[in-house]
Amino acid sequence: MALKNKIMLVIALGVTGCSTTDMTTNMTKSKIVFNDVSQQVGLITEANWKYGGPTIADINNDGHYDLLLTNHNTTPIELFMANGDGTYRKNKDIYPIVDLHGIAAGDYDLDGDQDVLISLGGGNGTTPQPQRLLRNDNGEFTDVTVEAGLSEMGARGRAVRWVDIDNDGDLDFMQVNAEKMISEDVPRNILFENLGNGKFVYRASSGFEDIDAERVLITDFNNDGKFDLIAFNAYHATSIWQGNGDFNFKDVTAEVFPQAPDGYHGVLTAAQADIDNDGDLDYYFARGKLYYTIANNAISFNKQKRRLDLRDEGNKSQDGLTLHANGDLTLTDFSHFPRAKRMEFMPVYLGESKSQITTPAQAVSISQQQAQGFPTEITETGWYIGYLGNGEWRVEWKLTDNLAWDIRASFSGVEDYKADWIPQSLGLSDVLLRNDNGKFVDISENLPSVSQDNNWGVVTGDFNNDSLADFFVYRFGELKERVTDALFINQGNNQFKAQMQHGAATELGMDSHGDMGAAFDYDFDGKLDLLSGDDDNGRWHLYQNQTDLTGMNSLLLRVGYSATGIDPLGAKVTVTTADSQQFQLIGSHSASHSQSVMNICHFGLAKANQVEKITVVWRDGSTQTMEDVGINEMQRIGQFN
Repeated sequence: MALKNKIMLVIALGVTGCSTTDMTTNMTKSKIVFNDVSQQVGLITEANWKYGGPTIADINNDGHYDLLLTNHNTTPIELFMANGDGTYRKNKDIYPIVDLHGIAAGDYDLDGDQDVLISLGGGNGTTPQPQRLLRNDNGEFTDVTVEAGLSEMGARGRAVRWVDIDNDGDLDFMQVNAEKMISEDVPRNILFENLGNGKFVYRASSGFEDIDAERVLITDFNNDGKFDLIAFNAYHATSIWQGNGDFNFKDVTAEVFPQAPDGYHGVLTAAQADIDNDGDLDYYFARGKLYYTIANNAISFNKQKRRLDLRDEGNKSQDGLTLHANGDLTLTDFSHFPRAKRMEFMPVYLGESKSQITTPAQAVSISQQQAQGFPTEITETGWYIGYLGNGEWRVEWKLTDNLAWDIRASFSGVEDYKADWIPQSLGLSDVLLRNDNGKFVDISENLPSVSQDNNWGVVTGDFNNDSLADFFVYRFGELKERVTDALFINQGNNQFKAQMQHGAATELGMDSHGDMGAAFDYDFDGKLDLLSGDDDNGRWHLYQNQTDLTGMNSLLLRVGYSATGIDPLGAKVTVTTADSQQFQLIGSHSASHSQSVMNICHFGLAKANQVEKITVVWRDGSTQTMEDVGINEMQRIGQFN
């Protein structure tokens, strides 16, 4: 449905406030409130795995965001198209079930709709394969990987990105991939140039091809009009690469990043926002540990629920712990991720006699009598559980080879425990970098303490319309227990305050985990909503922002193509009022594995009753301005089909 030039919005804001420098005291009194509207809007999804966030883009260029959702290797890509009335319909599958990682939307052929790149895994490194290009032909997606010249270079796909690397007006693309596991003739990371005729050609790029990263944020940290990269992954240091505009990037990490003892390793998601409204982009790094890292002497113990959850590596090893339980011991969720299908299940043996029981995927209660004693010798792969008396149980596990990526077990009825080792801490401290004229200052100390948890994702936006960018942080949680995510409200002066009760968490206490999401105004009411994906057999949820914000104003701005025909990706938007000047870069406001095109921009305006000026600069330098713009309504700038 075509979007009219202006759509009057019903905005409810309700806090007194004045300028961005002195409104913080008032704004912190108003809590942000979300409500899960997934069922009402038609976002019906299965409980499945995720992989680093959604892709949000106006796929058919009708003025409404559509949702491309990944469930890793359990379902095809799920495309939910907006109906134009705040609801969604599920589109037919655009690609079959594969080992799906990142997704990216972008109009590479400049026909007015969004085409899709998908990143495929490589069978744990043994079968690297090319990424897939799906051309959008009026809603029909055609795999044109071969005819586009992209089928000959394979990799362990992780993240794909559309980006106009050479600033010639059309979108090139990059693959950022996992470490090679076998000898290959192709680089680890790959750049392809768009020739403008539907075909691409590989472009060599020293430095870039060897970046040790699996995820990347496209940005312009120095405002020079050339795309830069922040490259990161869970295991190595974060780096920043300045674009030269010629398929080459310069590593400027040492020049612009603060010195950090750990090199800012463990970054899982990076977000960009102008937190101080000074016209450049600042960066939030959500840091944590992934499943493989967690799978090493990790324990979550809920004393109130008397439940202990355990994860350990699946390599050749033997380990153990002592549990205290005066009654029966309940075993549940014993499982593992097999390595090359070498082990269908890990056997469980009870007591000194090593009586084998069926591996308990579901809850099974074991009495003290059933598990009397403990084996004097353990030689075979398996779990060994014995009752020693006086409420003391012994649990050991042995693997005779590298059989699994991880092993898992849960025990209920536990009053206390003592491990033979020190359980690892799952948390890493998040990072907030302020951009001061292209060089960065670490102001992480201004973040709330919950930023030191195991945080997998972060999205940014102005959730209370006070003209300051906030952050919503996705927390992994306990080993088998979803915890609430954290909303960090910008107080001004580079300070943030945590709000933990906000309603954007409906799987609390369940086995799922926080992963990643997106912030956008799906219903055009002037308030930012949240799309969240819960990992480890969780669902996708859409949370409507229902905060009473009466008196606080906003602007929605839909950015189209430039007068020269350039698509919106990478355009720079500046909105000026009497009280503030705000800046956004169109693309992904935050990124893990996937990439979005956020060209329907939301700006909180606080008490401003008029927008004095809007300026949009497309990536080829084309500029368009609007002056004396109305508030609390949708505005359009640029060209539309």
